[in-house]
Amino acid sequence: MKVIRDEDKNSNKYIIKFDVEKGKRDKYTEDESNVMIKRTTEDYNNLVVYMADGSKPRYDNIEENKVRLLQLMTEQHLRNKVCEEELDDKYCKNIAKSVAFFIGALIVVAAMVNGVSNPNHLLFANVIRIVFPTIILAYSSIKAISAKKIYNKIKEMKKNDYLLENEEVLNQADLNNKNILENVKDKDKTAIAKIKQEKDKENDNNYFDINSIGVGDLSLDALKRIKANIERENYLGLVRTDEETKGNTESKGKPYVKK
Repeated sequence: MKVIRDEDKNSNKYIIKFDVEKGKRDKYTEDESNVMIKRTTEDYNNLVVYMADGSKPRYDNIEENKVRLLQLMTEQHLRNKVCEEELDDKYCKNIAKSVAFFIGALIVVAAMVNGVSNPNHLLFANVIRIVFPTIILAYSSIKAISAKKIYNKIKEMKKNDYLLENEEVLNQADLNNKNILENVKDKDKTAIAKIKQEKDKENDNNYFDINSIGVGDLSLDALKRIKANIERENYLGLVRTDEETKGNTESKGKPYVKK
């Protein structure tokens, strides 16, 4: 989850994401002389929470903690939503300034190129022709970059909005059904495959949540296409080409979503 509000920058209470950390580590004990000796290894299974200030506290990987983190991230999103109108206004202003200064730079260049050269001030004129438009274009670029950053924040909020409104429907998806991922871009398919892989390790069938779509950098377009495909599959209720029916048509007319 991107940081949206200025007050959340470098905050140790703003959750960017969380994931599961598993593995083995050396276990040491002290002998009689208080010397640390490696005795064996032990398994660890933690939730790592990535905060806006760069800290990464670790907690028990239990369902209660996951539910709490998702709740906190949802609350963060709701606080971010308060800034949406302000961000829309800033975005429009930055776009307008970027376009205006870009056009202004072109006009200045055209005027200088078509101007009458003065041999006595040729060097100075050439410097002005280069420096002045460059400054204007640089300012235009700065405003364009600022607009892009604001746009990404707005896009993030809209994606989280859509997820929270359609989470139940999206999590009905059978991601092994190729029809569900039809027209989804390859980049998003790769992200979905990674999300599914990590969730399957935890036996978690709720593939789409406010954390996983951020970690996987899944697009809003992908979520919309998946929902549309689920609705189509439920409407048609047909046996898929990759289903092994073996003459048994008992499943015909039933929607193909995850049970």
